[in-house]
Amino acid sequence: MIGDYIRYMNVPVNKLLIDNYGTLGIDERAMIVIIKLIDIHQYSSQLPEFTLLSKGTKMSSSDISKVIEELIQKGLLEVETIKETGKYIERFNLDPLYSKLAKFLDMAEPAKPEPTEIRSLFEYVEGLYGRVISPNEFERINSWLEDSKFTPEAIRNAVDLAYQNQIKSLQYVERILGQTGRETTEPKAERMPVRSWLEGGDLND
Repeated sequence: MIGDYIRYMNVPVNKLLIDNYGTLGIDERAMIVIIKLIDIHQYSSQLPEFTLLSKGTKMSSSDISKVIEELIQKGLLEVETIKETGKYIERFNLDPLYSKLAKFLDMAEPAKPEPTEIRSLFEYVEGLYGRVISPNEFERINSWLEDSKFTPEAIRNAVDLAYQNQIKSLQYVERILGQTGRETTEPKAERMPVRSWLEGGDLND
């Protein structure tokens, strides 16, 4: 019973973050701080004391402060000072982190081709083969577009290459596609503005 309870005492951690934190330019220490901030942000946006963030780690409060500053400089975290009920407090925002993670999702899921491109591809294949393609051929080409994420242009080039070799077999075209690969693009990283928190200052001023 206790074992089952412990098994499900999980902190929500974004899989894109786990898979790409190195690409974001952060190390495992910063990763631990982010995980703690994600957990805290579920119920509060107030930046916690550094002693709380260091609890259970081998980092000191000074280490935590440096990590927080690094996260702000890298555009992964925003911290602002506001006055609430007569005293100054610090609020943190993880939206910059999620914005950067969304770019990895865009890279993993290429934009779907336009319907006109797809229709043009089928018409091109039928014109080249001199006949209407069969339902099985239709499904196969469609699977290249939907499941394998090949572009219409890549499929057209593979069909051309097979036809030049006097082969009208989609199985042969599929082998060509497997060798040529898929088109990918890498979005440029966008730097988020650094909050004035980096300038320091006494909160009680």
